[in-house]
Amino acid sequence: MSMKAGMAVAAVLAAATLASCATGPTYESNAEAVDDATITANVKAALLQDPDTRASNIAVNTIHGRVDLTGFVNSREVGDEAAHDARRVAGVRTVNNELQVNGGGPVLGRATDDRTITEDVRSALASNPDTETSRIQVSTADGIVQLAGFVDSEEQRDAAGSIASRVQGVRHVDNDLRLNPGR
Repeated sequence: MSMKAGMAVAAVLAAATLASCATGPTYESNAEAVDDATITANVKAALLQDPDTRASNIAVNTIHGRVDLTGFVNSREVGDEAAHDARRVAGVRTVNNELQVNGGGPVLGRATDDRTITEDVRSALASNPDTETSRIQVSTADGIVQLAGFVDSEEQRDAAGSIASRVQGVRHVDNDLRLNPGR
């Protein structure tokens, strides 16, 4: 391996170490954090390759090999297919399928509005000192906002839900934020 390549690998590992220490859950090793990131990427790739799940709004979080699927799908069958796709990825120990079924099929105007709501919620969370958007995933379907990911306290969880509920167009907030393991 060339010296440049070795330094690049070291820089990536150092960045992953710092990122997991500063903002993520506690890992027993850097390799485990990288493995979880790899699992997440591979699950997302599997979902994109499956024609049934490709167009769905699915968030993927992985901690210690446990994959959490959150977001919205058009049918329970698509949700089951997403969980099946995730289980087939190497390194996945368990899959927690918390996907919700949309109220109806996709409608262009509603999809545009949902995209706008999602961006407005992300912006509101980013501008509030009580919330950390790097660990909060936002998805919207039919004006229903789902917050997923991890926060450091119940206060942050409640603040994120409150902030999201005040965004114009939000009909309801499903606050699926969880406390960081080890806190």
